[in-house]
Amino acid sequence: MKPPRRWATIGLAAMIVALLLTHQAVAFIQKLFPLQEFIDDSDFLFTAKVERIDPAKPSAVLVLAEHLKGKAPFTRIPINLTGDKQKHTPQLLKRLASDLPLIVGVKKQDDGKFMLLAFTNGTWFQVLGQTDGDQTRWAFTHCEIYLRRTFKGTTAELQKTVADVLAGKAKAPAANPKEPPGFGPPIEPPADTKKPG
Repeated sequence: MKPPRRWATIGLAAMIVALLLTHQAVAFIQKLFPLQEFIDDSDFLFTAKVERIDPAKPSAVLVLAEHLKGKAPFTRIPINLTGDKQKHTPQLLKRLASDLPLIVGVKKQDDGKFMLLAFTNGTWFQVLGQTDGDQTRWAFTHCEIYLRRTFKGTTAELQKTVADVLAGKAKAPAANPKEPPGFGPPIEPPADTKKPG
């Protein structure tokens, strides 16, 4: 029998099945998760941009920009942003905007489901995908507040780091167990939309 891969060892496969089949809440990833492990265990790594965001639904659409590792079998990722943690959707919406770049890692499960971890400027979030015929439905679960220990810099810094690691030019930085959980900075609204203070 094939030994379980590392994402499975932190319980993610079981949690994905639980969420998609019974709609139970998925727990945070609290185990220290080094960036090298994220790179190694992602079947697909790519850059993406936010094509559209609708806070009212709430929903967002990501579009694939550049393959970094593997070739993902999809180019658009429409995401239901309802989530399983009530306070995380408004937090994420403060950190997404049209044309915003992200780094995305996707792990394909043996049953055809997907787990996606996306990063933007210090904020990590998890999305689960389930394929039905030729369509994949994507659902945001929550922001992964403990993954700031994995990496907490800018999107551009993570993109360069991942590209250099994959090219053998650099080693992935170690995880920082002392980094407190949380979110990256919110996006500042354009100056002409700010309320006068």
